[in-house]
Amino acid sequence: MKLNKSLLSCAVAIAMGTSFASYADTDNKSASSSQLSTKITTESVENTLTLSQTLSENNAYLYQDGDSNTMLVTTIGNNNDTEVVQNQFGNYAQVITTGDNNTQVYSQDGVANGFISEVTGNNNMLFVSQFGQGFFVNNEAINIVTGDDNLIDVEQGNGGHWFYNMDMQGNANEITSLQTGEWHEAEITMLSGDENTLDLVQDGYWNTFKVSSLQGNDNELEVEQDGDRNAVAFSAISGDANEIEIEQDGLTNAVTFAAVIGDDNQIDLDQEGSLNTIESNLFEGSNNEVSATQVGAENLMTADLIGDNNELTSMQNGDLNEVYMGVIGSDNEFSSSQMGDLNSIHLANFNGTGNDVDLVQSGDENTMLVQSSYPDVSLTSNDNDIDISQSGSQNETVVTLAGILDSNNNQIDISQDGTLNLVDMMVEGNNHSIDISQEGEGNWVSGIEQSAFLVGGENVSFSVTQVGNDNLVEGSVIGYDSTVSVTQIGDGNTATITQM
Repeated sequence: MKLNKSLLSCAVAIAMGTSFASYADTDNKSASSSQLSTKITTESVENTLTLSQTLSENNAYLYQDGDSNTMLVTTIGNNNDTEVVQNQFGNYAQVITTGDNNTQVYSQDGVANGFISEVTGNNNMLFVSQFGQGFFVNNEAINIVTGDDNLIDVEQGNGGHWFYNMDMQGNANEITSLQTGEWHEAEITMLSGDENTLDLVQDGYWNTFKVSSLQGNDNELEVEQDGDRNAVAFSAISGDANEIEIEQDGLTNAVTFAAVIGDDNQIDLDQEGSLNTIESNLFEGSNNEVSATQVGAENLMTADLIGDNNELTSMQNGDLNEVYMGVIGSDNEFSSSQMGDLNSIHLANFNGTGNDVDLVQSGDENTMLVQSSYPDVSLTSNDNDIDISQSGSQNETVVTLAGILDSNNNQIDISQDGTLNLVDMMVEGNNHSIDISQEGEGNWVSGIEQSAFLVGGENVSFSVTQVGNDNLVEGSVIGYDSTVSVTQIGDGNTATITQM
C-alpha cells in the first residue's frame, strides 16, 4: 500500500489558507530590538503564530494545542534557544535559523503534522520529535541544512512518519534519526560535504530509507532496520573513504545500490531473516571493501565491479541462496561462502590480472560458475588464483577462461567432498596449474554441455585425484610441454585423456 505523502501541502492549505511563500518572507516583519525571553501559549484551532528574532542571546518558548495551527519562527543571531510544541491534528511549523550556536527543540504530538527547518550557519543543534498515529495521513519532518558542525536529532514514533533531509551542504554535520512503529520513511535527497555522520534506526513494519545523492569524502552512514518489509536504496554515491553500514533484521528486506564511484570506500551489509536481497548495479573505483552477510532463506546478492585492489566478500547462511559478481579489474580479492541448500555462485566477466578468488559452498546441490572473458571472449585473464571448495552432495563447478585470446599463468584449485560431484572446464593459455580433488561417490571430471573438458596451451600442469566409486575423467589437454596426472582410488573408475 502506498501512503499519501501530501501532508505538508494539505497542512499548509488547512492551517494557513495562503501560499507557503507568503509566510516564508520575513523581511517586513517586526524585529526584536533588545534581549528578551519570550513565552507564547495558544490553545485553540486555526491559529497562526509568527515570531522573528534578530539579536543575540534570545530565548523563545512557543506552544500550540489544537488543530490546524501554524507557527512561523525566524531566528537571526547567535546563541538563541527556541522551543516549539504543537499538539493535535494538522499543525504546521516552519523555523528559519541563521546564525551560530543555536539550540532548537521542536515537538509535535498528533496526526497530519508537518515541520520544516532551514538552518544556515555553524554549530547549530536541532532536536525534532513527532509522535502520533499516522498510517493514512502521515507526519513529516523536513530539514534543509547549510553549514558545518551542525547536530540534527529526529525522533518519530507510533507510525506513519516521514523524515527528509532535502539539501544538506557542509562538513562534519551529524544526523541522528529514530523511527519506531510502522510505515516510516527517511530520505536524504542530497548530502554534499565531507566528514558527515548519519545514524538512522527504524524499528517496525514497512520502513524505507533512501539516499538520492551522496557526494563527498570521509562520510559515515549507519542504518539499522528491525522488522518486516524494510528497504534501503542508494541512487548515487560519489567520493572517497566513505563508510556505509547497513543492518536489517526481519522478513523481506532489500538493499539496492544504483552506483558507487570512488576509492577507499567501505560498505558493510548484514541481513538476517528470509527473502532478503542485496543488489548493486555498479561499484567503480579502487581499494574499496564491500562485505555482505545474509542469514536466512532465499537470499540474493549481486554486484558489478570495475576497478583494482578491491575486496568483495559475501557470506550466506540459509537455503536457496544466490551470489553473482561481475568484475573487470586487477588485483581484486573475491570471497564467497555459502552454507545451506540449493546455493549457487556465479563470477562473470572476470577480466584482468592478479585477482584472487576464494569460493566455498557447504550444503546440498551447490553450483559454481567462474567465467572469464564473458560475454566478450576476446578478452584475457592472467595471473589469477582461483580456489573452489564444495562440501556436500551433487556439487557442480564450471570454469571457463578465455575463448579467442589466451589467458596465462592462472592457478586453479578445485576440491569437492560429497556425492555426484562434477567439474567441467575450458581453459586456454600457457603456464596454468590446475589441481582437482574429488572425494565421494560418482565424481566426474568431464563436460556438461559437451562430452569432455578442454585445456589448451603450453607448460600446463593438470592433476586430478579421485577417491571414491564410479569416478570418470574424460577430456583433452592440448599443447606443448604439459603434464597430466590422474590418480583414482576406488571402484569402477575410468580415465580417458587425450594429449595433442
